[in-house]
Amino acid sequence: FLPTRKTLHLALIMTRGYGNASCQQCCAEGCRYHGRHGQRSCLGCEDAARVAISKGQIPACANCGLRDRNGRVDERQTRQFYCSACWAHYDGDRLVEFFDKPTELEAKCQRLAEMIASAKHIIAFTGAGISTGAGIADFRSGLNTKLPTGPGLWERPKCERPEGILDQCVRAKPGRTHAVLFRLWKAGFLKHIISQNVDGLHMKSGIPRSHLSELHGNIFVERCSSCGEEYERDFNTICPGGFTGRSCERCQGKLRHTGVGFGDDLPEKIVRRAWDESERADLCLALGSSITVTPASEMPAWVAQRHRRVSTRGLVIVNLQATPCDGVAALRVNGLVDDVIERVEELLREKQRLPQ
Repeated sequence: FLPTRKTLHLALIMTRGYGNASCQQCCAEGCRYHGRHGQRSCLGCEDAARVAISKGQIPACANCGLRDRNGRVDERQTRQFYCSACWAHYDGDRLVEFFDKPTELEAKCQRLAEMIASAKHIIAFTGAGISTGAGIADFRSGLNTKLPTGPGLWERPKCERPEGILDQCVRAKPGRTHAVLFRLWKAGFLKHIISQNVDGLHMKSGIPRSHLSELHGNIFVERCSSCGEEYERDFNTICPGGFTGRSCERCQGKLRHTGVGFGDDLPEKIVRRAWDESERADLCLALGSSITVTPASEMPAWVAQRHRRVSTRGLVIVNLQATPCDGVAALRVNGLVDDVIERVEELLREKQRLPQ
């Protein structure tokens, strides 16, 4: 599905004043986003599906719309209801990891280097996959993953999930991909990074906050609930209830951590900046992301939509697993992000596009 610019901007509109009337944006009765969609689209949420099931009704499949008594709710990732056929296809394919053959991978790296060298406004869209090399486990990798961090947190049995994922973030140092992105930014190629990660590794690598949109927050940053002033810390600020117990130095307002939980609206100012950069971009590098979490996933999709007729522009995806945007990407690279991005940097140096 490729959204239009109009439908994408619906993601930026806060809907109000429903009362007891049905909401035209809601997927069905019980929708968890009723009255507060903010920047999110529900797409058939778990809550609405369970309300329907409790009433003896069969929810519509979030993928094809069919109503199947043997369907099920995806409790691990999307929290949506799928008919049995769509579930079998989805569950069978979503965790498969793909690797290009060495010759094909090299050709794709050559092409990506050429695309970067000729682009005018490059943005990066980063997910958990770029931090696995830094020792932080991701969420969606399967039990047979080739990643050094092992299966994703959502794919492990609850009794086997490691404790202290935020502790991993605190201990981690920027990985190879973070370092390359910083050098591309310093050389003037990369203009902005839109990140779904909360680990703060982009900032630690040297990317200034003015060139970074952390859509889901940063565990090292807290924000004044009154004036919006932000403070960067050298410790994890995430805490129950949101308020950290510290006060703003400017207005004495209460400080909150900036982490965004599931179902919460994203910070409007950050989302607006990310959309502005997506609008300007002629090349978007989607690195280590499944491109499934809305509304963030709509941004690379929009870049792909705008440049779909130009083979050297638009969306480039580097990931092991398939994504919903593979079919519209100008280039899809199947490989480890660290290996791919470092090889591309080498090629740019060979072409004398980057300093040695």
